[in-house]
Amino acid sequence: MKDLDQEEVHLLNNRSLFEKIHHLKSFFISIFSDLANDISPGELQAIHAASLGIKISKGNELQHCPYQVLDIIRDFNKERGFNIRILNWWGRGLFICVFLGKDNDKLTKDLKFLSGMAFHGYLLSKSASPWDYKEIIDKGSLEPVSHIDQLMDHLQQFQHIQLVKKVVYPEDYNLLKPLLKEQVLQILNFYRG
Repeated sequence: MKDLDQEEVHLLNNRSLFEKIHHLKSFFISIFSDLANDISPGELQAIHAASLGIKISKGNELQHCPYQVLDIIRDFNKERGFNIRILNWWGRGLFICVFLGKDNDKLTKDLKFLSGMAFHGYLLSKSASPWDYKEIIDKGSLEPVSHIDQLMDHLQQFQHIQLVKKVVYPEDYNLLKPLLKEQVLQILNFYRG
């Protein structure tokens, strides 16, 4: 194991830095909690009957960096599942990930959902796992949704669809919750049809 260098020792003693980190972690959990409270479980059930509601999670070790997650719907069924995930991943950014199981009606009967998502900047994840963020985000395994044949080929290969969009942090953090709420409601409205 290597010795600590002076910069690392300085970081260990930088109380202000750790207080700022704690403040930012708490800020995102608060934003996610407020957003979760704005969406009723009944509304989610009406949109997707298998909804398990909303869950907030957090951790410190996603590729060595902290993260906060808000999951909305929480149906990860590989056949008909649907989930909206907001991922705040430190050092990478803020992302919205939309998961659909391979037989979800929005993939087989309602291409308006997919065309609407593509129009609003969502990219198709080219990863075998919807949770392989190293592959999806760090390696940039994302591509524009261009035509139905591409989606059918993707489903044959990966057995799910995940659409991902990076959200730019607003300079005014008072705008973050309305921005995220607008994105989530847009996805739910596309899904509702």
